[in-house]
Amino acid sequence: MTSTLKSKAAPALLARSLLAIAPLLAADAAHAGPKYSYSYVGNPATPVRAKPVSCWQTACTPSVVLMGGGYDVAEAFRWMIAQAGITKATGGRFVILRATGSDAYNPYVYSRLGTVDTTTSRNYEMVGGLDLGVTSVETLVIPSRTAAADPFVLEVISKASAIFIAGGDQADYYQYWQSTPLAAALQRAVDAGIPIGGTSAGNAMLGQYAFVALNDTVTSDEALANPFNRYMTIDPLNTSSGKFIQTGSFIGIPGLEKTITDDHFNTRDRLGRLVGFVSRIGDGCPGGVERFDQVLGIGVDEETAVLVSGPRGGVKAQLVANPYNSENTTAPYAPQNSAYFTKLARTPAQCAAKKTLDINSGVQVYRLSAQVAQPSPYPSAPQYSFKTNATFNLSSWTQQTPTTYADGSSLNGPFVYGTAGGAILGAQVR
Repeated sequence: MTSTLKSKAAPALLARSLLAIAPLLAADAAHAGPKYSYSYVGNPATPVRAKPVSCWQTACTPSVVLMGGGYDVAEAFRWMIAQAGITKATGGRFVILRATGSDAYNPYVYSRLGTVDTTTSRNYEMVGGLDLGVTSVETLVIPSRTAAADPFVLEVISKASAIFIAGGDQADYYQYWQSTPLAAALQRAVDAGIPIGGTSAGNAMLGQYAFVALNDTVTSDEALANPFNRYMTIDPLNTSSGKFIQTGSFIGIPGLEKTITDDHFNTRDRLGRLVGFVSRIGDGCPGGVERFDQVLGIGVDEETAVLVSGPRGGVKAQLVANPYNSENTTAPYAPQNSAYFTKLARTPAQCAAKKTLDINSGVQVYRLSAQVAQPSPYPSAPQYSFKTNATFNLSSWTQQTPTTYADGSSLNGPFVYGTAGGAILGAQVR
């Protein structure tokens, strides 16, 4: 690939219609403050008694969804609902955050189990939150730093049982939300065990480090040809702003320390740029701030999500996925919905401005994959998303054993790659 065409990070595919399920919903309500917009379905005033299931006594462990964009994975939302402790007896408020866009997630989450999402060409199912005990789904569109400090916005976040950051443009999230009261409110929610997730741009903001696309997106070709090109803006490594004083990572999530996340992985051939991100953060490149072999990159395919949970020292990743969609895969990526875990085993042989990133067989990659494409085990419409048996231990890179599980999911690797001449080197199927 040699194209240098730029395009902003695309929103998740969410052309959802309120009319399609209007008979099932309480009346949708909306209002706008001078700086934000807010809408909901259900009843946010209903008393909520849900408590995160990942908290014991005074300790809470993370419940995080890293979604790769494209069609949403309903099972990941159902997992968040369960992790939030939401049942019909407890109720619960599911809050969607975005900087631009609509409230299309409201009816998608606040829906009946088994309902077909007729706004998608593949007729995937909706979340079914109404049957699972969700009493309201609320969308906040927060398009400025002023809005990110609004008392009403902060109050909604403080009462959330689960929080999901939609797709869009992570440059907006960085410029509008980084180092604001909203970011502090999200950190308090994470510390309290509230499940948090994101897709596409929302996913990009959840690691300790984030590619924030301040100068637009970057391709794998560009990252490998010059890892110091102007598009490689990584927060909080090398970003700056005249609008605010940066105080560190957007939020800190246990288990995602020294981690950077990426999305649309197979569709947009992003292994090369993830290697570039991991290299730049490590001390094998000028300006790197972490030990080179401790930085982790997590790339997630479209229609795929990684569930992150577990106690310190035992944080694990597990896949959920939609039925395999061949339209999402580009060569040489595996024809499965997958997540890719990437580290460097050695320092780059060359990492400098205006020079190619050269790493001599030092890139290690594990691939966590859902079922193979054929024979298909999936039901006909509605096509249900599913959780796999395969897991990856985020806390112990060296203790992974390649395994194929009874449900057809698998952990593969470590595959070993190199980089030279602006390209990934290695014959293995990614």
